[in-house]
Amino acid sequence: MSPVPPPDVSDSRVDELRQRLRALGYLDAGVDRFVLGGVRQARRPGVIALVASIRIGILAGVLLGPAAAVGLIARIPGLITGPRDAIVSALYLGVFFGVSVTIMSFAVAIVASWSATRRSALGRRLSRHVRALSIGAGVVVTAGSVAYLTLWWRTANAGSPSFGWTVFALGVAVVISLTLGHAVTVTALVVTMARPGEQSAFPKVPGRSWKASLAGSAIAFVGASALLFAVAGEATHDQQHPALTVASSGIPVVVLAIDGFDLQFYERAPLTRGLFPGLERTRADLAPSDSTDPARLWTTIATGVQPGVHGVTTLETRRIAGLAGTLGASSTSQVIGVASDVLRLTRPAIANTFGRRVKTFWEVAEEAGLRTAVVNWWATWPAAASGGIVVSDRAVLRLERGGALDAEVSPVEMYDRLRSQWSSIQDAARRDVRSSMSREALFGIPGGVKSTLTRSAELDATVAQVAERIAAEANLDLLVVYLPGLDIAQHTLLGGDPGTPPSELNDRLAALERYYAFLSRLTTGSVGNLTGRLFLIAQPGRLHQGSGRMVVRGPGFREVTRIPGTVLDVAPTILHALGLPMARDLEGNVLRELFTPESLTRFPVRYVGTYGQRGAISVARGSQPLDQEMIERLRSLGYVR
Repeated sequence: MSPVPPPDVSDSRVDELRQRLRALGYLDAGVDRFVLGGVRQARRPGVIALVASIRIGILAGVLLGPAAAVGLIARIPGLITGPRDAIVSALYLGVFFGVSVTIMSFAVAIVASWSATRRSALGRRLSRHVRALSIGAGVVVTAGSVAYLTLWWRTANAGSPSFGWTVFALGVAVVISLTLGHAVTVTALVVTMARPGEQSAFPKVPGRSWKASLAGSAIAFVGASALLFAVAGEATHDQQHPALTVASSGIPVVVLAIDGFDLQFYERAPLTRGLFPGLERTRADLAPSDSTDPARLWTTIATGVQPGVHGVTTLETRRIAGLAGTLGASSTSQVIGVASDVLRLTRPAIANTFGRRVKTFWEVAEEAGLRTAVVNWWATWPAAASGGIVVSDRAVLRLERGGALDAEVSPVEMYDRLRSQWSSIQDAARRDVRSSMSREALFGIPGGVKSTLTRSAELDATVAQVAERIAAEANLDLLVVYLPGLDIAQHTLLGGDPGTPPSELNDRLAALERYYAFLSRLTTGSVGNLTGRLFLIAQPGRLHQGSGRMVVRGPGFREVTRIPGTVLDVAPTILHALGLPMARDLEGNVLRELFTPESLTRFPVRYVGTYGQRGAISVARGSQPLDQEMIERLRSLGYVR
């Protein structure tokens, strides 16, 4: 006859603990049953604390993840680009907050359990201390959660949300916060009750009565409202977009931007003098910029504010795996970037329009009712589905590859027309290059250098052809074109090995002179020959931080004048030429000296407080993004490493 095994004392202790919890009401509520479900299997206080804390973490992740994702839309405008990004970011943040709350809850429960071991030395008063500690931990969690959710709400609704929505949001914040605080309090108490030999008279579930719940909810709601009121006075409200009155002569404006234009080289090289006749006449000499990064510089020119304001600080940026958006330069972005780097979740990316917080001068003009088109400007992908025409910095790559559009061009109909004309556009661009860079013109230039010139020139000629086709089809008030070829050629030929032999260096310098001649013919013909007011913006490019120049030509400008300026003055001056008022929150000024006195008398400089913040944009996404292809293209051109 086999011996009868002794009774399992631990099992009876678990049953006894479960009965005590049920009698005290700890297993009545659904949330409590979920959090304390591990009591049915766990035997040791540490295991109970771990299992309960994990469940609290799951609860926190489910409740706080979506709330945090809503806040990220406002804190990092370029990160969340659509519903899919919102869902993925909510999952990421849910995991983050779940792990954080799990660790915090476990630590609180273990501290309470450890405190109970001191009971024999300190006496029965310690039970009350454990209870106070547990309730205090719950209060801290509740207060922290309320403050966090309130500040997220303030950030995500920087405008003026309705009173009803505000009350609803604060009510949700209070419910979430009280739920998490209550779960932490109950866990800490139960872990202490589970200690062997613990027979103290523990209270029923704290805050179980409706009076206590109502009082706690009222206190939390009043605290959240007070915090919201305190930060509301310091927040910058999203002002309504003002109705801009256009006071224009009706003369269209063409903006030609040339990157890599070295003024010192142009003025000293024998073959370049006089190639741009207007370059010495009516002009503004632009002080050197603080950066040679093209996305940063040309976005500053387009917006009239510093990079810290417009948000595009570097060409090379990062995105988190699973998200289409990119990380910006804000403190929140940097914290998220460091955390995602540690977890190896970041991927290389290129600056895009989602990361820009300020309107460009063509967006201001388009919102005022003017007909606009921009071609190949930095950080214009994805092209917003608005009233203007946008051929983004990824459009040439998409037109070459073909396939379904992924917001490289807006509107979609313009992509269809350009794609149907793509063969003729490329043929015309090659003819422009051949006519400007004949064998005689490139005689004596090494083959590798010729290849660099041809590749860069064909890109510029292609962009110019696209702009010319658009201008021929659309009756535009503003056409903006960015030409990168000179910067690409200059960087490729002169930005390499510093030990280049003098003879080879002379060949490269001679080749660049030929490129200036090509640009002269390209910009004085095609788009540069369109009637209207012409702005030619020249910047030195990536090799050095030299001075730039803005040359103007056309009706209303002086015949000859030379004035100083900065890149921040470009956007206000163009907007004034279009007949639009200048916003006082721009950091540049209208360069009045470029205009004739008669023009300024007829069309004086006008002001508005602001153009309004740039809100969420609508883009027509469809095909697989050309992210990797774009990075490889820019790497081959020397823009990224």
